[in-house]
Amino acid sequence: WQSQGLPADSLSLENGVILDRCVRFPLIIDPSGHAIDFVMRKYKDQKIQKTSFLDKAFMKTLAGAVRFGTTLLVENVEKLDPVLNPILNKEIQRTGGRSLVRIGTEDVDYSPKFNIILTTKNPAVKLTPDICSRVTLVNFTVTPAGLQSQSLSQILKCEKPEIEKQRNDILKLQGEQNVKLRSLEEQMLKEISAVEGSILDDDRVVEGMERLMKEGAQVEEQIAKSAEVMAEVERAISKFEPFSLICKHLFVLFAG
Repeated sequence: WQSQGLPADSLSLENGVILDRCVRFPLIIDPSGHAIDFVMRKYKDQKIQKTSFLDKAFMKTLAGAVRFGTTLLVENVEKLDPVLNPILNKEIQRTGGRSLVRIGTEDVDYSPKFNIILTTKNPAVKLTPDICSRVTLVNFTVTPAGLQSQSLSQILKCEKPEIEKQRNDILKLQGEQNVKLRSLEEQMLKEISAVEGSILDDDRVVEGMERLMKEGAQVEEQIAKSAEVMAEVERAISKFEPFSLICKHLFVLFAG
């Protein structure tokens, strides 16, 4: 996610998880615009399109995204266009093997791959209970801790770009290593659950378990090494933390 432009602070990461797991379509409050940039990169392979309610071709763009299962990002959503209600409520009609949803006066074929993301840059937006009940709210309004983290990231990009790159590379590597370790654990559990009788009587299972345990030990060793490297990187980064703290205080002062 960070390689796709998501800020590294804890709030942004939590919001990234919400965006990835939410059941209802999201409405993102994003004053800085970082989240919108992240979403555009994240869904680039799904042919994401930007639009707004003011776009003259909005209805046509919406119908095309619904029909062909692409991702649509709608900007400047402070009030909800009623045309979206059947989509947000997922009022899907199934007729003769077709899935249809009403858009205005027309029934359009609904692709299960369709995704719509609503956004606003207004942190003081007043959303009615009706809107809140139809969407998942994802608020990227910067907190003081998040502001300091983002300031630190920007300082590193200017002063020590090689350290920032190394940190991002290690974070990516650690994520891949943890995913691989979980995959090995799941494989091991699957092997054990499939055994009939005693595990020790099945040579194939024993050999498979030994192989998985060996691979798991190697991954754990790699995770430990990357944690050591990350600790060194964090020590180098800590030298810039006082400056990022000053940036945070200046922002709060000017914003107030």
